Amino acid sequence: MLVVDDIESNRLVLEAMLIKMGHRVTLADSGPKGLALFVETQPDMVLLDVSMPEMDGFEVAKAIRRSNTLVPIFFISASTLNQDVVKGLRAGGDDYLFKPLSYEILQSKIESMLERLSLAAVLSKQNHLLLNFRERIEDETHTARDFIKQFIALDKINDPLVKFMLQPAENFSGDLIAVARTPDHRLHVLLADSAGHGLTAALAVIPITQPFYQMTAKGFDIPAIIREINRRVHDYLPLPRFVAAIFLSLDTEMQTLQVWNGGCPSALLLNHDGTQILHRFESNHLPLGIVSSAEFHATPDFYRYSQPHGHVLLCSDGATEITVDDGRTLSHDGLLSGAENLSNEHLFDRLVGGIEHHLKTSQADDDIALILIELPDEVQEDSLESSGTALTLEVTKKNARCYQEASGKIAWEIALTLTADQLKRMDVVPFLLNITDQIEGGNATGKVFLVLSELFNNALDHGLLKLDSTLKNAPEGLENYFEERAKRLAELAQGQIALQLKKHVCKGCSCLTISIKDSGEGFDYTHDPISGVLHNHLRHGRGIALLCNICRDLRYAGNGSEVTACLDYMNA
Repeated sequence: MLVVDDIESNRLVLEAMLIKMGHRVTLADSGPKGLALFVETQPDMVLLDVSMPEMDGFEVAKAIRRSNTLVPIFFISASTLNQDVVKGLRAGGDDYLFKPLSYEILQSKIESMLERLSLAAVLSKQNHLLLNFRERIEDETHTARDFIKQFIALDKINDPLVKFMLQPAENFSGDLIAVARTPDHRLHVLLADSAGHGLTAALAVIPITQPFYQMTAKGFDIPAIIREINRRVHDYLPLPRFVAAIFLSLDTEMQTLQVWNGGCPSALLLNHDGTQILHRFESNHLPLGIVSSAEFHATPDFYRYSQPHGHVLLCSDGATEITVDDGRTLSHDGLLSGAENLSNEHLFDRLVGGIEHHLKTSQADDDIALILIELPDEVQEDSLESSGTALTLEVTKKNARCYQEASGKIAWEIALTLTADQLKRMDVVPFLLNITDQIEGGNATGKVFLVLSELFNNALDHGLLKLDSTLKNAPEGLENYFEERAKRLAELAQGQIALQLKKHVCKGCSCLTISIKDSGEGFDYTHDPISGVLHNHLRHGRGIALLCNICRDLRYAGNGSEVTACLDYMNA
């Protein structure tokens, strides 16, 4: 304690009282000495006499307050005038006591002040801890945001057919958008909506991204990708955590859509300006992660569209459940009608504008994800024609010489035989492509995938399952074809397919030979399979023309159930 008073008797009385209370006391007989001792001793409290020569108590208090705003200052004066009390409090005093001092009053005032100081110190410490905690949370939030951003990789989505909007309700989005192309250029699109929102929901979609991109890049079909993602979500995320999702695969050449919807709002097939809903892909499956692999159903809906320049609209329930002015939720109808009222010529911009219009008066309660996929014109058949090269199944002299030079010069070889059991549960083409890709250091894509897919699917579909490709030409032919395919594959009890991939290294060239033999009945390959194929617009028969255009050589043998293709591997 620091006592400043120019009268010695007053100083001694205060000193005796404070010592009795258990405090250590420093005495000063003037204002300047009091300031010097304050700097030197840094007391817990200051007791100031008001009337002193040289420098009165008010001036001393003001000087102390310029360097220390927290130390308690008590004024002690014989004056009881209100203006003196007000002046003392305005000078920085915490209390104003009148002489002669009462021991009990002084003691209670000091104890009360010290208790307040103790509480203030605790509060200050807690505030400091909270500040540090906030800084740590902000730093971790920033790190988590960057981490999740790397997994989601929205900045890498640049497919010309896809436009999207993703708006989180909080710092993190539990909605996910992913877009990728298969080696044969099919478009895969994923919209996922994790239960809840915020960081916990955002972390729940992380197991989804890796298998989607990796398996799409290897050419896996949607059912295989969905099954793998469901397995990961089921194994990694405890209930009640689950992920609603829509998977879409678009084949622009065949003008087909495959859509799997588990727990999301309906995917809509729209006409070119969004004024008509041509088809709804309803949610026919449980969200990801609810059931185990054994109980999970991954069969998508097949649909062949006939209108080019149409669109497919995918969205999470955050978009359809925006609360509008009358308390109702927006719904698909509100989403589309809001787009109709805007003048922008682009459907996607109108849809986003409609959402933003409603959000001006309503706050989003959930993350919002919206994807619009354009359905382009059918791929021109001219692309299948060879530039001045006659298509033939005969081996040219150049190719024959290539085979002869390759004899005994095999870089590597893969051979396996698959029975009905493996054929029912394996996605064979991506499996083989993955092995080849690892052998070749990441170069086994593109044409290799196309040739493998065409040859293997012909062997399986037509050799073992005995499917007729002409089924695809009926109005609902593709849907019926894939349904029948799935049924026959599930019932397949016998049969096998033998595959062999062999890389030949010749002088100045490198080629890959793919041989596939199935145990089916084959077909009459002596008839010209090329005639009439290039310029037809049917849904079947174009695969052979495509193979002839890609491969250096294509040969059928036996009863037609054995085929060998050779392609220039340096350009594959």
